[in-house]
Amino acid sequence: MTNELYGLIVPIVTPLTSEQEVDVQALRRICEFQVEAGVNVIFALGTTGEFYGLSRTQRRQVVEVVVEAVAGRVPVISGICGDSTTASLAALADCSQPGVSGFVTSTPYFFAYSQAELLDYFRVLSDAAGEPLILYNYPARYRHLIDLDTISTLLAEKRVCAIKDTQGDLDYMRGLLELKSSFPDFLVFEGALPNLALSAPLGTDGSVLATGNLLPGECARLWSMAEQRDWSALGDGVSRMWAFFQEIETTAVFIAAIKGCMSLRDICGPTTAHPTSPVGPEQMSRLQETMERYDRYLIDAG
Repeated sequence: MTNELYGLIVPIVTPLTSEQEVDVQALRRICEFQVEAGVNVIFALGTTGEFYGLSRTQRRQVVEVVVEAVAGRVPVISGICGDSTTASLAALADCSQPGVSGFVTSTPYFFAYSQAELLDYFRVLSDAAGEPLILYNYPARYRHLIDLDTISTLLAEKRVCAIKDTQGDLDYMRGLLELKSSFPDFLVFEGALPNLALSAPLGTDGSVLATGNLLPGECARLWSMAEQRDWSALGDGVSRMWAFFQEIETTAVFIAAIKGCMSLRDICGPTTAHPTSPVGPEQMSRLQETMERYDRYLIDAG
């Protein structure tokens, strides 16, 4: 799997109908949109995919549709996050389908757990998967920091192959990259957009960008700048995209805002998983204005 994962990974949204069912046609359209834009890896059922608001049947359906739509053109990875070991094992069972290249898991997030308990959690999941996991470190969302010593132990035991870090702590990122000296196959992906211009020169293997749902081509170009070591252009591009990201988040919570923007582009509808409310008409108007300003910037930037 480490030979397949690199570059831009987009954690795709799960489009829903007004009846809270998976919008299969829109999901296929999203996958095609991503592949045609040059995305390197598609990530289903991440935080942006609202895994927490879907039934087990819906999770299985999402993975089936994504794998079928992508048709092997790029790797597909799937989230198996849950609030307990039992819940994550159930998610693993739902997502263990032919065509899935890897499984992504955060820490469990209901109670506070020790690093020893987290080690046990990751070991159980890796054993059940029969392969190394992709870790997802996002303390602000999932309550726990995955300590570097914990990751080192999991690497030594060959239970982990990669990590997406969305913490935004550059010192922690440096620690992850130092682990690569002992474990050269360990892949490190930046998940915090504003840090991309800082972490890419240090040697990250790619970036996981939720904004890629709406702007996959622009996000792919950002990673191309990193590959070309054009740090000035990367810094400018990241700064502008982060400003856009922050502005749409002042309109509504991110998942509602990104789906609202996508609906304006006829990519999918604005419906979010209950109890999150979709954007209303006034918010949609503000999102339209924000998108028009960003589009003008892209045109002016060439």
